[in-house]
Amino acid sequence: MLGRTGILFSWALEGERELLLATDANLVTRLIDQALVYLGFYKHQTTLALVIIGYALIELTEGIGLAMRRRWAEYLIVFATGLLIPYEAWEVVHKVTLLRVAGLALNIAIVAYLAYRKRLFIDV
Repeated sequence: MLGRTGILFSWALEGERELLLATDANLVTRLIDQALVYLGFYKHQTTLALVIIGYALIELTEGIGLAMRRRWAEYLIVFATGLLIPYEAWEVVHKVTLLRVAGLALNIAIVAYLAYRKRLFIDV
């Protein structure tokens, strides 16, 4: 257990203790244990890379949709812009700074403006 200090690993140990799992019990519990250990050591750079690639694909789709003047692209813009609002709100709750509050307020204002200006959610 030396060197295993990740939050997911600690959650895995806590879950193992609460569920009374023993690694030598049976195949199912060993598979659950292995899955929790794998998640505990999953490289966060890989997650970040996958998120960045996913966001780039969303932006590419937006660009193509707007170039083709599709209505769904306008909805996608509002959705993609609003994706960061929960994260920004969590950051503001975690530590309040003027810059974080201003960023959150600006992002909410942009999403509201886009939705209102394009009349996306009227008659829905």
